[in-house]
Amino acid sequence: MEIIKLDLEDKKYPQRLLETKNFPVELYCVGNIDLLNSKYTAAIVGSRACSEYGMRVTNELTKSLSEKEICIISGMAVGIDGIAHNVAIKEIGKTIAVLGSGFNYIYPEENEWLFHKILDNGGCIVSEYPPDTQKDSKNFPVRNRIISGLSDAVVIVEAEYRSGSSITAKYARKSRKPVFAVPNNIYAKTGVGTNRLIQEGAILLTSPEQIIKTVKPSTIIKNHTNNEKETNKNIEKYSNDNKIEAYINSEKKIKEEYKNIEKEKSTEKKSKKTVIPKEYITIYKVLSGEPIHVNELAKKLTKTVQEIIPIITMMEIDGYVYQTQNNYFVRNI
Repeated sequence: MEIIKLDLEDKKYPQRLLETKNFPVELYCVGNIDLLNSKYTAAIVGSRACSEYGMRVTNELTKSLSEKEICIISGMAVGIDGIAHNVAIKEIGKTIAVLGSGFNYIYPEENEWLFHKILDNGGCIVSEYPPDTQKDSKNFPVRNRIISGLSDAVVIVEAEYRSGSSITAKYARKSRKPVFAVPNNIYAKTGVGTNRLIQEGAILLTSPEQIIKTVKPSTIIKNHTNNEKETNKNIEKYSNDNKIEAYINSEKKIKEEYKNIEKEKSTEKKSKKTVIPKEYITIYKVLSGEPIHVNELAKKLTKTVQEIIPIITMMEIDGYVYQTQNNYFVRNI
């Protein structure tokens, strides 16, 4: 197994990642690294304890997207992730798995077969962690920013409350990428996260065509350029379609959402006592109200950037720090 290390100066480094906040400075890759800059990509993620409904939806979505040459990205976890990878391979599609550990410690262990199956069928597997990095629970929420970063759109099939999939959706929103969520039974534990995402502005997903039209808009143009009347009819139809309208207005909704988040932060900041978790204290003490780059932070703490990134990313998720621009941080509490 040949491991390829990509840094920011490498032409093969995924360009989509450079457009996201807090992108990894290094990536370790095995397999077909050309997939990292695929023309069309979509992430499909969801619950490990998925239902039969979730399995069926994932199967149908992945099959349809793979047929349209959209590369499927997921986290190689048991459940929805594993199904998405496996169906993509079955449909002779392409797939990328993003790990939260090094290649010498494949996690979850029960999906080691899938690791090899992805590679044997022309797929790609990436990790920001060196090969000998063992599994660590804090690494998995952090790696979700890479799943989102590599994707043109993120699809959440099933998710429990405060799940890893919801964190992936959060990263996608920060990057202003479309987030699709599959509606679910209000009594289902694995439906809480997806239903909540829809409530918060995610696009309610009812068919794979919605994703295809978003990721491959040229498909629509090709189908209608020769018939002006038909084009006008479709435009009118789309304007009356709540799902399409939700997508068209997604940027506006995200801006409104961010205003609300900032208001909530401001209110919370006034009433909240500054109680910093032990694992954050060392970094928090070095930070101030002036932005500091993660490289400078690493120097001050005599640590590597790779050691700092997972912790400060979790600090950002928990609201203790704020990223003013790429890899510059300030205290948020």
